[in-house]
Amino acid sequence: MAALNSFISFHHLKRIFKNQVKIILLVMLFGFLVEFLFTFILSASAIRKFAESYFKLLPPMVKQMTGFLGENLVGSQFIAFGYTHPAVLFILSFIPVAIASRYITAELENRSIELLSSRLLPRHAVVLTPFLFILLSFLTVFGAMLSGSLLGRLILDMNEDIQPFILLKIALTGLLFFTAISTITLYISTLFSERGKALAWSSGIILFAFVFDAIIRLWDQIAFLKPYSLFNWYQPVNIATGQYNFEIGIPLLALLSSGFLSAAVRHFNHRDL
Repeated sequence: MAALNSFISFHHLKRIFKNQVKIILLVMLFGFLVEFLFTFILSASAIRKFAESYFKLLPPMVKQMTGFLGENLVGSQFIAFGYTHPAVLFILSFIPVAIASRYITAELENRSIELLSSRLLPRHAVVLTPFLFILLSFLTVFGAMLSGSLLGRLILDMNEDIQPFILLKIALTGLLFFTAISTITLYISTLFSERGKALAWSSGIILFAFVFDAIIRLWDQIAFLKPYSLFNWYQPVNIATGQYNFEIGIPLLALLSSGFLSAAVRHFNHRDL
């Protein structure tokens, strides 16, 4: 426990938890309901036929972007899409942006007691404590989303359409992907002393990465840039269809996470408070 105390501040962690627990619970509920809803749609034959007809009418470019390239709606494909729906991506991406800017940059801006105490505690605790909370938040959120899919599978008798192992791989890959997103936002938050700038830069970079990935998928001439797109390495539909390259994706996301987290700690340790 003493060794852990040198890396994080439990008082700071408790304060973040007290301020953010209601929001995280709402995100958990949202994730659970979204994945359960996708399972329900898949189980209802009339709604499923409508969804299949709808996806058949989509332009080829949109099919390419969403990953639905076949004629029939595969159960695991449809459930996987729930994990990468734009609304889900937006909400999950906002968690690290909001927390990092509030509990790192805003601490600098307001000269809070937590920051003043960093003269007695290791500075890296100011960075690692919000990171730990963000990581725990994503663990619970993806756990809730996975529970929604599995409970829907059990209640609605979708055992043949939905494979639990595929869902687990999607959830774990998503956890690692958003860990990478979190470390990027943490690093950005250590660069500024104004919360507004940190929010703007973090949101802008994530939005740029999303738009960049969308353009690559819609424009065949630059499809060769896919490996350089951050969002290319979080494609639940590709995981469901066996097209995701785990040998590259997982090490790459792990490298991004460790690299940006190390950079955030190093920069905060050497910057002026």
